[in-house]
Amino acid sequence: MSHDTPPIAVNWHLEAYCNYACSFCYAPLTEQRLMPRLSELEGVSMIEDLSSSGVQKINFVGGEPMLHPHLEAWIVAAKSCGLTTSIVSNGTRMTEDWLTKMRPHLDWLGLSIDASNDEMHALMGRGLKGEIAAGVSRHLERSKEVWQIARGLGYGLKLNTVVTSVNLDDDMSELIGFLKPHRWKVFRVLRIKGENDGRVEPLLISQGQFEEYMGRHRRSLQDLEGTQIVAEDNEDMLGTYAMIDPQGMVYTNLCGRYHYSKQSAVDIGFSAAWAQVMDGFSQPRFRERGGKWNWSRNDNGNGAPEYKMGGVDCEE
Repeated sequence: MSHDTPPIAVNWHLEAYCNYACSFCYAPLTEQRLMPRLSELEGVSMIEDLSSSGVQKINFVGGEPMLHPHLEAWIVAAKSCGLTTSIVSNGTRMTEDWLTKMRPHLDWLGLSIDASNDEMHALMGRGLKGEIAAGVSRHLERSKEVWQIARGLGYGLKLNTVVTSVNLDDDMSELIGFLKPHRWKVFRVLRIKGENDGRVEPLLISQGQFEEYMGRHRRSLQDLEGTQIVAEDNEDMLGTYAMIDPQGMVYTNLCGRYHYSKQSAVDIGFSAAWAQVMDGFSQPRFRERGGKWNWSRNDNGNGAPEYKMGGVDCEE
């Protein structure tokens, strides 16, 4: 894949607002909250352009994507274009009715769970803003409910965990064994200049501490079948994600600071916008961190997804 080839997968941070108060958040999107949202048609047009530009998979993220009024229409549009569809959410607003309705159009559901108990989630701000203000969180309880519904419907299930100074010594083994995600992505908390610096510092941990966390869990979960464990240290994340903001601006983060296109992909097309920021993306490092993985799936007859080693490679 040449340097100027558009990426095969993008993370669309379509919603600037979030109903959670995570203290380490690297996508607060504060400036974007002041700007007009894209219309439903503008979003659909951009998705169609992504597909025609060679993108194979779209990950709907935020903020909290479930807060966006056009999310459902955009998921349907993406699937109709042949894209693999994925969402990463805190799980709020994901009712059984919603998950059932979106099942034909949404392939992967990713939930963010950082700890084995909600006491730690409260310390990290992983909870509704009203909960965190009261010093509590019900995030894990809610997430388990959503997870079980989604499993019954046959979704591909991803679990995201951010390791900080708060949950560094936590043991997630029992929870991972219960949830059995198809993919568990574990991140070392990342500082992004101009986004979360000034408040994330008390949560930062060293590379050695992160490696110890990963080694401990790999050993305890070595007999767990069907779960791929993926570690992403800070260097793995920099310059290996192709992102789009709520207004359609394309951006990357090679140097630990977000670098945005000068014009929106809605106005000039994704390929042209990507050309303005592609120097902030490394195809080799994208591959090295495991950004490409097999997402090919067949239904085995009872609603549970079966994942094969063959098929199309894609990110996240």
